[in-house]
Amino acid sequence: MADASAVAERPPAARAAPARPGDAPYVERFRRLYRERVAGVAFEAPGPAARAAALEELAATGFPLRRDEEWARTPVRAVLEPEYRLGTADRAHAPGGWASEAVDGLLAGETLALLTMNGLPAHTVSYPAEIYPGVRRVAWDHAADRSTKFTRSTDSAFMRLARIFGSCNELWLEAAAGAAPVHLVHLTEAGVLSAPRVRLRVAAGARVTLVETFAAANGEPEAVAPSLTCGDTEIHLGAGAELTYVRVQAAAEGAFDLGSTTMVQERDSELRALSVAAGARLARHTLNVLAAGPGTSSRLGGAGVAGGGGAGNAPAATPQVIDNHIYLEHAAPSCASRQLYKMVLGGGGHGVFSGRILVRPAAQQTDAFQLNQNLLLDDAVVDTKPQLEIGADDVRCTHGATTGRLNEDQMFYLQTRGVPRAAAGQMLARGFLDEVVGELPAEALRPRLLALLHRRLDRLAWSAPA
Repeated sequence: MADASAVAERPPAARAAPARPGDAPYVERFRRLYRERVAGVAFEAPGPAARAAALEELAATGFPLRRDEEWARTPVRAVLEPEYRLGTADRAHAPGGWASEAVDGLLAGETLALLTMNGLPAHTVSYPAEIYPGVRRVAWDHAADRSTKFTRSTDSAFMRLARIFGSCNELWLEAAAGAAPVHLVHLTEAGVLSAPRVRLRVAAGARVTLVETFAAANGEPEAVAPSLTCGDTEIHLGAGAELTYVRVQAAAEGAFDLGSTTMVQERDSELRALSVAAGARLARHTLNVLAAGPGTSSRLGGAGVAGGGGAGNAPAATPQVIDNHIYLEHAAPSCASRQLYKMVLGGGGHGVFSGRILVRPAAQQTDAFQLNQNLLLDDAVVDTKPQLEIGADDVRCTHGATTGRLNEDQMFYLQTRGVPRAAAGQMLARGFLDEVVGELPAEALRPRLLALLHRRLDRLAWSAPA
């Protein structure tokens, strides 16, 4: 997995023709934006040569097509059609205007370790070397982190966009047990291309709760130009570290969010990761986890709500898409992993789950479990693809997927006790998602995340006939 910050500074490569001629107009748009960015921003790291190299790599490889297996259910062309612009961080500290209602509710007065606006750092928040005890800003040699690599490439065209346009923010986390959650907030204005990049190292033995939120800036009406956010986060867990990581996607309804999170676990580290999707026209999150050391454990989960692009459950020409891609690689022996992803889909909403677990031959005594469950309302659609690729012989690995509608027996039971049908449906859908969030060890976060999901559920129409 290439990292722009590890690329040696060198003159930009000669322009390459796109691998597919149809991509040329899109590549040229991003090339123009890159020239604007270089002319207007003094980058810290990576430098312009590394960014130019990533741009030429994008030009050579192009964007994924429908026939590309990993992107077959993602409407990539819809993402590329709008004309995006570059934004600034000037509004980040405007009184009462830097955070959306969703972000305000999640922060709850806790530590804001990093704030970006339109992909650029808001300096007064993110630049102090010591943010608060246990969290500081650092720089390190990324090449040293690559001693153990994924066996397949985890790169993509949208990660390359992050390397071209993003500023790399690097944090060292060494918080102790009981410390308040650390928040990273990324805000994007309408019509903007935003590419926030974060690199974090969790110190050996540390216990950290980290919440990363992607949201629209305040004051944006719903009917605005779509934005594109390509967040790229990499987290390295030291030996014996414990990390609870929550990714919250609460972008504007017309926005596109195609982000990636990469986790590398050293010996005996514990990871709990939860992805919450409650916004955007397209919310695709790619999670890559490498169990690099023996004795690691991970619990990965996701909860999302998708409906039509119109009011309530009314189908629309551009229904909302929630797209979860998980790649978990067991590279060392005696590691355990659990996955539980759930989606509630209504009004033509589209859910996608693609989960792949790879067990290397050396990863004996692996214990891996993967489950995707989906609740469909009306004419929603789901594509689910759990996958196992096992190279070891002493393992316990299982996977599965279920898709169904509201249980009529449960609906009848609630209605006979005076609960209206619409309210009964809401109650059952809430309980369906609450199981995923309920596994979160950070108790203070649970009600805030549930409130976000419940608000999204309440916007769906619950008028299915009796």
